[in-house]
Amino acid sequence: SIRLNDLEEVGRSGRHLTLFEMMGHHAFNNSQHIYWTEETVEYCHNFLKEIGIDDVTYKEAEWAGGGNAGVCFEVLSHGLEVATLVFMNLKEDENGKYEVKGKNYSEMPLKIVDTGYGLERFVWLVNGSKTVYDAIFPYAIEKIRRKAEKEEMEYIYAIADHARCLAFMLADGIVPSNSGAGYLARLVIRRALRFMNVIGYADDLFSIVDEHIKHMAKDFPELVDEKDRIKEILEIETEKFHNAIEKGKAMVMRHLEKETRITVEKLIEFYDSHGIHPEIVKEIASIEIPEDFESMVAERHLKAEKKEEKKEGGKEYDIETAPLYYDDEYARQFDANIVHLEDKAVILDKTLFYPEGGGQQSDTGYLMQNGKKVRVKKAEKAGKAILHFLDGKLEKGAVKGEIDWQRRYAMMRHHTATHVINYAARHVLGSHIWQAGSELNEEEARLDVTHYKRISEEEAMEIERVANEIVRKAMPVEKTFMRRDEAEKKFGFRLYQGGPPKGRIIRVVNIPGIEAEACGGTHVNNTAEIGMIKVIGIERLQDGVERIRFCAGEKAIEYMQKQEKMLKEIASILGTQPEKAADAAKKLVEERKRLRKEVEKLQEKLGKEAAEEYEGVKIITQDNLMSSAIRELTKKKAVVISASAKGKTGMLIIACSEDLPLDCSKIAKEIGKILGGGGGKRTIAQAGGKADKLEEAKKKAIEMVKKELSK
Repeated sequence: SIRLNDLEEVGRSGRHLTLFEMMGHHAFNNSQHIYWTEETVEYCHNFLKEIGIDDVTYKEAEWAGGGNAGVCFEVLSHGLEVATLVFMNLKEDENGKYEVKGKNYSEMPLKIVDTGYGLERFVWLVNGSKTVYDAIFPYAIEKIRRKAEKEEMEYIYAIADHARCLAFMLADGIVPSNSGAGYLARLVIRRALRFMNVIGYADDLFSIVDEHIKHMAKDFPELVDEKDRIKEILEIETEKFHNAIEKGKAMVMRHLEKETRITVEKLIEFYDSHGIHPEIVKEIASIEIPEDFESMVAERHLKAEKKEEKKEGGKEYDIETAPLYYDDEYARQFDANIVHLEDKAVILDKTLFYPEGGGQQSDTGYLMQNGKKVRVKKAEKAGKAILHFLDGKLEKGAVKGEIDWQRRYAMMRHHTATHVINYAARHVLGSHIWQAGSELNEEEARLDVTHYKRISEEEAMEIERVANEIVRKAMPVEKTFMRRDEAEKKFGFRLYQGGPPKGRIIRVVNIPGIEAEACGGTHVNNTAEIGMIKVIGIERLQDGVERIRFCAGEKAIEYMQKQEKMLKEIASILGTQPEKAADAAKKLVEERKRLRKEVEKLQEKLGKEAAEEYEGVKIITQDNLMSSAIRELTKKKAVVISASAKGKTGMLIIACSEDLPLDCSKIAKEIGKILGGGGGKRTIAQAGGKADKLEEAKKKAIEMVKKELSK
């Protein structure tokens, strides 16, 4: 388990860890008695005696959580809690006769024993060392001590702990980012890097992580498998950390120019959005840093995740719509009854219309009643009911329904293609790839995946190749309703790419040997039906999340035909064949660059020739000058005033050489009163606005320049 709630205490207290292993045993007493309180305490006591722990105290207390309650025993030795024994025999019930922690409960037939034994704390007690850190990873502590300039143990302990935590976080596929679990990984990384700076550690963070991997390789071989990727992630994150420090100092300075104080909320914003730790801010400004700052930040992100999980839909109805689309995804027509009317929607007793969900848009189509045909614009879930939004009105009673089959089939192809692309991305980029979001419609689909750097063009092509290989293999797509525990046992937790669905029964979409996901969407029966998959774009959605855009089937063919048509048009404009268009475009760009340089030289020559000498300074008033020509002309004792216009919009640039006492920004602001607005830097500025006022503005600028030069 990973726990960051007491992050400030890690390294300082001698007992707090960010990562710990919880052992335990459980019993479910229903009609058959397994074991309950007396036996559980006896098992615990015997275990403690066997490993040589005699000083034991059992502290009884009330326990409540997750809608259940009961009693618990905290097991302590030398004041340290080493285990918790929980006995759940109550369920939350507002009419219940038992009160626990302000809520009412009633007895339940199932009596559950749930125990937790902290492995690291037992090792510490048996070892008898000064701190838990000395007991569980002395090898990492010794490595850090040898390469550190300062032997400040609080920081050394924290670095050793964080490195162990990162080995597991990164090996489990968490990608550092600015949100969710990725944010917490980055929080731990940057805390370790900061402490390494404090003690002057003469190596990189991976060197310590690697020490943990070596010592845990036998028990956790997956750490060794992910070693190279962990190293690469830490190298990228270290570079980002150092860049954040440089940018952060400038950002804090800009803030202090506007505000006299920095609030705690602003400190959190600096850290959350820009990675600027309060210690960096403290070097510049006089601030008080809350002792639990990092725990506050971690807690905010944990709460945000929980809040997201608790989001629920809108109005629910005491009606259930049978989803016929799971019985036969290829069916196009059906008979049903309207059982509830809303202003612009109806609820049917059964339907083929797939409601929007799981990133898939809803079906559209028609409902027919007594010769009247009304369009279904979309379908939405409302509890167990499905709302059908209509373009017209219908009455309660029998109806015939028909879905837009072309739209449905395109989305079936896209949804199965999404699962295939997810596998292909993981195959090409690494096992850390997890779905961070998806959306699909009739035209195309997109899959957001966790990845620590930009996906290259070569990687995108390989993802497309692997995906189409699966399409060509014509693999079956199995869709099965399974008990959650059976599905997890068979496929593991990678099932939950789109997040865990509710309920004990879940629908699993499985391409055997390739990809199994808990998914409620509509899919084809065989990968061959996808036809083909074309990756049409890669975008960076946010730090740590890449978006893969693609289309499948007929839409992929249409996309490629459009691209081919566009290429032929470009080739025709360039006067060449499509296969030679790239070379022709390169030549055109090179020729443009050559001509641009010639124009620049001509502008410089004309500017110098047309320059007016005033007070030993050249004033150049040539219009439409390129920026490179302006830079060249203002190298020494010169002022450039250049106007340009596009339609009704005009712009005037005022620039001067560094050796002149002019302030171009002041002149631009004054000229802006004529044109509409202006500003810039001391040596180059611009005013812009009305094109018909350019001549007036230019005369005023020349007048102001001469006035300044006369001083």
